[in-house]
Amino acid sequence: MLLTIRSLTKTFPGTLALDDVRFDLAAGEVHALLGENGAGKSTLIKCLTGAYRPDAGEIRLDGAVVAPRSTGEAQELGIGTVYQEVNLLPNLTVAQNLCFGREPRRFGLVSSCGMKAMAEGMLDGYGLDIDVSRDLGTYSVAIQQIVAIARAVALSG
Repeated sequence: MLLTIRSLTKTFPGTLALDDVRFDLAAGEVHALLGENGAGKSTLIKCLTGAYRPDAGEIRLDGAVVAPRSTGEAQELGIGTVYQEVNLLPNLTVAQNLCFGREPRRFGLVSSCGMKAMAEGMLDGYGLDIDVSRDLGTYSVAIQQIVAIARAVALSG
């Protein structure tokens, strides 16, 4: 199993948000978390991504126990999240969004050509051939989601 969750429990004052959650994910599988508001879907994801610390239970990634203490630490482990709402900046270009915080530099200055090449390379694996120099907000929500996924995967890899 790529990801195994056993007996994961999370409480908030007056609320048992997760109660003995068990979950297995094999490499290459795709799962969906479905449930009513308040069912614990977001809480489970936040425990996996280090935004929340579970009160009990175990998370195993490739067989090793992990307990990310922050979203940055989770990303270093290869765990990232893409939310339904696109969490990027629509007024920046696709390339700027993809490279934000990791802009390639030349002589100390941000390299536009390097950023464009880096962004195109990141999208290549998704079969997305778009103009990365256009503002992200000019593209459909579906394209924006793919860009968000590409960024999350790049940050986690």
